[in-house]
Amino acid sequence: MKQQIWTTATSSAALLWFAGALTAADPAPAAADAAAPSTVKATFLMTGLHCPPCTSTVERSIKSIPGVRSVKVDWTTKNARVEFDEKQIAAQQLSNRIATTPHMMGGTMKYGGWLALKVPEIAAEGNGDKAKDALTKVKGVDKVSIYAAQKSIGVSFSAEGQVTSAQLIEALKGTGLEASVLP
Repeated sequence: MKQQIWTTATSSAALLWFAGALTAADPAPAAADAAAPSTVKATFLMTGLHCPPCTSTVERSIKSIPGVRSVKVDWTTKNARVEFDEKQIAAQQLSNRIATTPHMMGGTMKYGGWLALKVPEIAAEGNGDKAKDALTKVKGVDKVSIYAAQKSIGVSFSAEGQVTSAQLIEALKGTGLEASVLP
């Protein structure tokens, strides 16, 4: 019970920290159309990182995934910056591989990876609800967190599916919101 409370508290603290960390990130835009290159540079919020050695465990796991070109997990920011080929592995699959990485502290502990999207107009009246509604309709999206002050969104995925970052960006574009993957 104590471990479950610790995991929930740590995950919640990581999400709150993530909201603050997004303000320092580079908001470089990325194209979402079919002509866009398949290489994606993305930031994933890492939950479940309890100690610096966890970063090495998660890095090794992500590096072993076909299609991943580079990865850097940062203990301080609790972010993983991953460059990967979305023709080989979708953002959802990458997130799920992070979640299935065996945790250093045992089977009851889990890692998690939320995909970060930059949405410049998210702070405008009603845009948060509009974005959340559009993204939760994408099959394979489990949870959406809006960080209006940071003009960003965190997306958590369900266990099954192959949702790409381009699909999420298209869903937001359908609501009139421009978005990009947070590099």
